[in-house]
Amino acid sequence: MLNKKGKIAVSQIIILVIGIVAIGYAIGSEMREVSGKTIAQWEAEREAAGLPPLNTPATTTVPGRSSTLSEWLGITTEKTAAGETVKPGFWSWQTGGFADAVISGASWGLIAYGVSKMVLPMITDDEEKAETGSEAIGWGVASGKLASVLLGKGGALEGWGMTSGWWAIGIGAAVAAWYYYEHYKEKTTQTITFTCYAWEAPTGGDYCEECNNQELPCSEYQCRSLGQACKLINQGTDEEACVWVNRNDIDYPVIEPLENALLDDYKYRTQNTGISPPDTGAIIEYIKSTDKCVPAFTPLSFGVTTDEPAKCKIDYIRKDSFDDMDFYFGGSSTSKYNHTQVMSLPGASAAETENLTIRNDGNFELYVKCQDENGNYNTADFVFKFCVDEGPDETPPSILGTNPLNGLPIAYNQTSIDIELYVNEPVECKWSHSDQSYDNMPDENKMDNTKADSVSDMDAQGRYTLTTTLTGLKDRQENKFYFRCKDQPLEKEEDRNVNRQSHLFTLIGTQPLKIDSVGPSGTIKDSTDVVKVTLKAKTSAGYKEGEATCEFGETSDWESDDKFTPFWTYEHSYDLWLTEGDYEYFIKCYDLGGNLDNKTINFTVKTDRQEPLVVRAYRDGTYLRIITNEPAECVYDTTDCSYSFEEGIDMKVIDEVNHFTEWNTEKDFYIKCWDEYGNLPEDCSIIIRPFEVYRGGE
Repeated sequence: MLNKKGKIAVSQIIILVIGIVAIGYAIGSEMREVSGKTIAQWEAEREAAGLPPLNTPATTTVPGRSSTLSEWLGITTEKTAAGETVKPGFWSWQTGGFADAVISGASWGLIAYGVSKMVLPMITDDEEKAETGSEAIGWGVASGKLASVLLGKGGALEGWGMTSGWWAIGIGAAVAAWYYYEHYKEKTTQTITFTCYAWEAPTGGDYCEECNNQELPCSEYQCRSLGQACKLINQGTDEEACVWVNRNDIDYPVIEPLENALLDDYKYRTQNTGISPPDTGAIIEYIKSTDKCVPAFTPLSFGVTTDEPAKCKIDYIRKDSFDDMDFYFGGSSTSKYNHTQVMSLPGASAAETENLTIRNDGNFELYVKCQDENGNYNTADFVFKFCVDEGPDETPPSILGTNPLNGLPIAYNQTSIDIELYVNEPVECKWSHSDQSYDNMPDENKMDNTKADSVSDMDAQGRYTLTTTLTGLKDRQENKFYFRCKDQPLEKEEDRNVNRQSHLFTLIGTQPLKIDSVGPSGTIKDSTDVVKVTLKAKTSAGYKEGEATCEFGETSDWESDDKFTPFWTYEHSYDLWLTEGDYEYFIKCYDLGGNLDNKTINFTVKTDRQEPLVVRAYRDGTYLRIITNEPAECVYDTTDCSYSFEEGIDMKVIDEVNHFTEWNTEKDFYIKCWDEYGNLPEDCSIIIRPFEVYRGGE
């Protein structure tokens, strides 16, 4: 029942008061004495109703109970001033018994729940609070009513001495309060940011040697995945091995301030903090200010450089170890020499507006640790110190970027797009199709600043994020949008700064992407068991006249990383090595705008190990002519078949299958032919001995 500050909310008090009043009213209206009735009166009523007398033996025997109906029902008699009266037992169905109490309590509880369901939403906007309050009141009234029936005069538990209506009210209020406490959970909203970094191998190289113990050769990728200090040596030789380089390195990276990370009008002043072990670091100063303090909500860029490749982290709280620190320097988790961080911070006036406390009167300290590939990191921190200007914010907000990026293409027929706008401080922003002042921009084009209306909304990159949907997009042209922002949403209107110039944002409308051609088709042959097949595609239209990336798969709904190369071009190819068989591949290509086209290709792969056959040889005028059964190259020798193909004399070829050489009856022709797949006979393809036929009479 406590709010986030540990105090009871006014609306919660109202709910409890209403519950208690409702309980009191319901119980008070029902509290009454049960008038005594004589046995004769009860007997007369039962006889009129056709029921057996109270003292008639029961026709059914209940185990463990007496056999008389009156005792089984729990009905007893007692003598009063009015005479002998009937008193209900606890399990009796008579007035004042348990069944009567349950039915009465349930009835009144449901009525109270229904009334509360109508009233409480008028008091609080919290739906969960109203629903839980209604349920608590319903259970409280039901419990109070049940207690009043059982404990009140004439009730089965009258002898307990709690006949006063206040006992019933107290019981009902306690049940209502308990139910509300147990079931109402106040909802709070907390923004959690997830940042995905590149996967990191473990530090050091304890597992490098495992890569050398596998049956297949160790690749460089496998080697590096086993440890950040693992390296593949002797590449391209028979002595390739994955080893731990610099195994004995125990020195942590030496950190220095990175000069070229600073913006204009800033400088470092190096320092030693005097902390043991001594921290080192630098003070960042803004040279245009007399107090050297950084202007509020302006980009601040600074960096570090290390004497060896290292990963660096930064934190605003001093931490004992590298792993305990929360943020990678500059948002990058890779090992490198130079690291740059860009951020912006609120000044004291902005913080005071939102009841935030600026630590150390606006003097900031940021702590840096860097770790090398062997896991060594500096135990003493490298500390950046700077102060933020205390004065009022007098500069207009800056638009730092967008998602998607400015100038990107969009898909054909896309008429709207959701975007994020990144700014340097809490703001309100609008957009328009034309360049105009902030006040003249349509109010319906005001952006959602849920993540940009408070200094506490700053993300890990020091930015504030607004969202909106841009409409009116057109194909085949530039779509221009203009943004302007006004800062300090919580300040008076006259104290706010507004952009005097618009931020131009452009999206490129495109046309449909087209796959002009794909391949191969037909039959692809080679003399090997596994045949090289090159998939090809050509694209046009779309964005940049068809600049695209293509992928392929064996099913129409595949998910694969198989991409043609190169990326973002017009002609695409990919080499496959396939065995004999029939193949079908599905190809899809897409451009930067998201335009997509699909094609399907079918082809057959065959292995050809048969050398070319000479199917005909004859004299053709002054030439010896042979014909092969497939495209081939043919050579000959006049001695025997023991020559190599390269040493043979070339035959002229026409249409790849007709081969010619000079007709000469004084020579023997030892001919060899091979095809485009390199199939060559062991001896000769054919041996020809030309001769002249003597024709009588000639």
